[in-house]
Amino acid sequence: RNSDSPAKARFPAALSLPLSTKPSPTPRPAAADSEKPAPTCPFRNLQARSRRRLLSHLSPWLSIVRIMTVPAYLPERPRREDYVAFLDGRMDPADEEFTFFNGRTLVKTYMLETVRNEFSHRSIHEALPEEISLEVIDDSLFRVRDHRHHNGHVVGLMEMLDDRHPVFYTTMQSNYSDRWVRQNVDSTPWLDRIWLSSHILSDIWDHVRTFHHPNRYVRLSFEHEARYEADDGLLESAVGSEFFGQEDDIESINDRRKSKVSLNEKIGILKRVLPDLKTTYDPLNSLIQLQIPARGKGGHLLNYDGKVTHSSRSFIEHRSAISWVVNLYGKVTSKAEEKLWFTTSPVGDSGFRIDGAPLFIEFNEKLSKETFDNFVNKGFKYKRSKLRIGGYIHYRGNTKIHMAAIDRHLWQPFIMEVTSRYIMALLPRGTCGNTIHRLVTNVQRYIVPNISVWLGEEPYESAVNEAREGILP
Repeated sequence: RNSDSPAKARFPAALSLPLSTKPSPTPRPAAADSEKPAPTCPFRNLQARSRRRLLSHLSPWLSIVRIMTVPAYLPERPRREDYVAFLDGRMDPADEEFTFFNGRTLVKTYMLETVRNEFSHRSIHEALPEEISLEVIDDSLFRVRDHRHHNGHVVGLMEMLDDRHPVFYTTMQSNYSDRWVRQNVDSTPWLDRIWLSSHILSDIWDHVRTFHHPNRYVRLSFEHEARYEADDGLLESAVGSEFFGQEDDIESINDRRKSKVSLNEKIGILKRVLPDLKTTYDPLNSLIQLQIPARGKGGHLLNYDGKVTHSSRSFIEHRSAISWVVNLYGKVTSKAEEKLWFTTSPVGDSGFRIDGAPLFIEFNEKLSKETFDNFVNKGFKYKRSKLRIGGYIHYRGNTKIHMAAIDRHLWQPFIMEVTSRYIMALLPRGTCGNTIHRLVTNVQRYIVPNISVWLGEEPYESAVNEAREGILP
C-alpha cells in the first residue's frame, strides 16, 4: 500500500506490513563485549499471578527432579516415636520436611548380620567405618550419620533387633542406599547381608498363601543367570547357516542363559499353577523376590540379599514383618550351626571323638568341564565374587578340587570339596551360618537353579520348615 492509503490511519504501524514478508529486526549498533546487556530471567516480564500459576504447574516436575538428584536424608528427631510418625507420614504439614518426604513414601530396609554374641569382639559401632557415627536414640535404635560420603547428614536409622542382626532403615533412593550398603557393609568382614535363599523365601511363600486371602495379589520373581556357563560353540556352528547374516541372531547366540520371570498374580492362582511350572521350567526354582502383603494396600517386598522395600501405609507393621523374617532367619541359622559345626573331644586313651556333619549341595545336572573351570576360577579367585569365599585350591581331577577355604565374612577357615556334581563343606565351630545361606543362594542364581541341599542327613527345607513352625505368624 502507498503512504496515502486510508488503512494506514486505521491500523497500527506494526500491522501495516506486506503480508508476504516478515518484519526484519531493527539493526542495532555493535557493542563491545563489556557493554553486552546481562541476560534477564524470562519470568521477569510475567505478572506475579502468572508466575505463581506457572510455578504451581511446574512444582510436581521440580519435585521429581529433586528426588532423582538429591538423597532423601532423614531429619533429626529426638525420640523413636517421632521417627515412626515421620516414616508413617503422620506429621505436621507445616514442617518443611513433610512436603518433600510426602511425595515418596518408600522406606528401604537392609537386614544385616554379625557374628554370634559368644564369638563377638566388636560392637556395631566398631564394625562400621570410623566416618560413620551412630547417635543413641534409645537402647536399641541409633541415628546413622555419614561424614565421608554425605557431609554428616542423617542417612538412616540402625536398629538392633537382637545381638546378631542389625537393621538399617533409610529413605534415600535405591541408587544411593544400595551404594551406601556396598561401601560400608560389603567392605568390612564384621558385617554381611542376610541372605534369603530360595528355600527360605519359598517357606515364607507357604506362610503367605496360608494366612492371606486367595484373591490377594502378590509378586514373585525368579532369576537364574548362567554366569559361569562356557561357550558351547553355537556361534561357530552357526557360520554358514541361513541365519548367520542376521545381527539379532548373532547377538542372541553370544548370550548365555539368563532367565528372569516376575509374576504379579492372585495367591490362589499361583498356588494352583506354580508347582507344575517349576517342573516344566527349572529357573522357577530360583526364587529371589517375594512380596508379603500388608493388612491394607501394598506390602513388604523381600529380596534375596536382605533388602526390603516398604510400600504399605504403616511403618509399625513393616517393622513387625521385618522382625518376623529376621527371627525365622536367625532360627534357621542357629539350627544349621548347631547341626554342622565340627568339634573334637580331648585326646584320651581311647582316642578322640569328632562331632558334626557336612553341608552337601547336590546339582541336579552335571557341569561341563569348561563351566566347572569358570566357576572355580571366577567364583573363588575373584575378590569381588558374590560368594565371598577364597582360599587355596588343590585339583584332585579334571572336575574335582579340594579347597582350604576362607570366608571373607569374619575370615573363618573351613574345608570344601567341589566337583561337577556337588559341593561339600566342613564348617569348624565358630563359622558363621551365613556362609550356608550365601552359598546356596548364589549356586541357584548363577550355577544350577535346581539343587538339593542337606544339613548332614536332614534336608535343608525341613530345617527351614521346622524353624517357621515355632514362630507365631
